[in-house]
Amino acid sequence: MGIPFNSLKTQLAPYHTEFRQAFEDILDRGWFLMGPEVDAFETEFAAWLSLKHAVTVGNGTDGLILALRALKLKKGDEVILPSHTALPCYHAVLAAGATPVFAEIEEAYYTLSPASVERMITPRTKAVMAVHLYGQCCDLGPLRELCSSHKIPLLEDCAQSHGAVYNGAKAGQTGDIAAFSFYPTKNLGALGDGGAVVCNSDDLAEHLRLLKQYGEAHRYESVTPGLNSRMDEMQAAFLRIRLQHLADETAKRQAIAKAYTETLSDCPQVTPPAVRKGCEHVYHLYVIRAERRDELMAALKEQGIGTAIHYPIPGHRQTLFANGETPFSADDLSITERIAGEILSLPMYPGLEESEIHTVCNAIRAFYGKSSR
Repeated sequence: MGIPFNSLKTQLAPYHTEFRQAFEDILDRGWFLMGPEVDAFETEFAAWLSLKHAVTVGNGTDGLILALRALKLKKGDEVILPSHTALPCYHAVLAAGATPVFAEIEEAYYTLSPASVERMITPRTKAVMAVHLYGQCCDLGPLRELCSSHKIPLLEDCAQSHGAVYNGAKAGQTGDIAAFSFYPTKNLGALGDGGAVVCNSDDLAEHLRLLKQYGEAHRYESVTPGLNSRMDEMQAAFLRIRLQHLADETAKRQAIAKAYTETLSDCPQVTPPAVRKGCEHVYHLYVIRAERRDELMAALKEQGIGTAIHYPIPGHRQTLFANGETPFSADDLSITERIAGEILSLPMYPGLEESEIHTVCNAIRAFYGKSSR
């Protein structure tokens, strides 16, 4: 069968009994939306982050859109974000009516460069989106200072960074507002879809709760344009279970990452992920930079080893922006463009066996003419 890039079947197997009990409890209760499980998860997730508010939504993309809308962006406003990121980030900016401004990344960590952000700030800049990519936080200290000095809200995209730590603060604690995804493959994933927006501001939280459900202040009374973006009771119950196990799963991811890094340490053609000083990486993905990346990927595929590229096409190179009808602007993105041709994500999930890790590493070593370890 080979080694899959990800296996939710393997990862979730230990929790089947708890999941089934939660399912039966909700079925017996007959309450599937806006019920006690959602309320409990919002309370528990906010407490886990030591924040006042967690507002659940239908998915992580809605979380970004609603966070930006809660900041009251309007047409012509600009949001600075990395070009090296997933599609939902810039689609959320467009959906909120704003213009994406693509900034460069730090080459060592693949996250938003504060120096690039500073270059791209204009009077039209109304938010900075700090995308904590692959499981590691951006350099939040300088970003927070920049945003505060220019009076620009800082939005953290924590879709890939549940539990990541920057100088003692969890992802989601530093910005004015933060969005999380609970897509099944995330470190904290549902068995369907879901998201949350977190903050300490009572006003932002109140606005978010309006926006997520038709702008309703009271039943059948809408006071502002809104969406239908609700987490269901099943997903909330499953997430409550998984939140209890997140620390253990994070430790397993970190152990897998350590094994990869150590086993590939004498392979100069491979650059392992670097961890920022004073930070904790939670390894949503284990991303290397590899010489002859495409050839390596093909060789691993032939041996039944799953890999992926996160992400092959930078935001500013998307067809979406090629016709000139969708406005955007960009910094010099030479680092972003170069690494798009070098990065490769290796299998990473709790439940990956030590023997499988060595199989992956030895296949990479063999490709570059190294002996097995």
